[in-house]
Amino acid sequence: MGELAELERELSGLSHSDDPLKRIQLFSERLKNTSERIRVFNADGAFVRPPISNEDARALGFDRPEDAFTLLQGDVVSTECAFFLGERVTGCPKYIALNSSCDLVPERRRYASLLRIVEVRKDDQDLKAKFDLLLRFKRRESMYLPALPSDGGTVALNVVQFDGVCQIGSGDLLLARRIASLSLVGWRMFACFTKVVLARAGEREVQMRRAIERHPVQTAFDLPAAPD
Repeated sequence: MGELAELERELSGLSHSDDPLKRIQLFSERLKNTSERIRVFNADGAFVRPPISNEDARALGFDRPEDAFTLLQGDVVSTECAFFLGERVTGCPKYIALNSSCDLVPERRRYASLLRIVEVRKDDQDLKAKFDLLLRFKRRESMYLPALPSDGGTVALNVVQFDGVCQIGSGDLLLARRIASLSLVGWRMFACFTKVVLARAGEREVQMRRAIERHPVQTAFDLPAAPD
């Protein structure tokens, strides 16, 4: 354990911190009100943009074999080949790609993970409250996403649901209809949410784990020795 102690100290401020989400919340709080937040995050290309194509990337010099892609992390797609809790989801649902872009390369992985996107309609009775809450990024299991051109005129906003991951075969995902890509800042915000939702930990848990390792309450695993 002694050799790993320094590594643990180096990772302590990186692996389970919720600082990224706090910075997003602080940025949002600096904006005057909900209307100002809508103006900033719904501006053309600010949070989402038309799907980024491999052809456009190649035209800008990203033409190496390792640059090729069909789909990117954070892309919004529509497919009826995804499963949630073992059941296929139908009705042309929307998802956002959770895997890193390098794992979405054809034949790199057999399976991929998606997060559901829920639409909030303009006639929703709690629409104002939902705009206010989501644009302050206070709900860690939900991330704001603007209404998309393909949504039609009845959708006011979209919500990325981090509570529940869907699965899909990678080959099926690469055939999904791409609706939008995240902007650079949208992609970074999505990564911050992903990290915080999946890996955040309270200080009390840190203290508990350290205490357990310093004062073991049970015999350690009898792991096999390293091969010669």
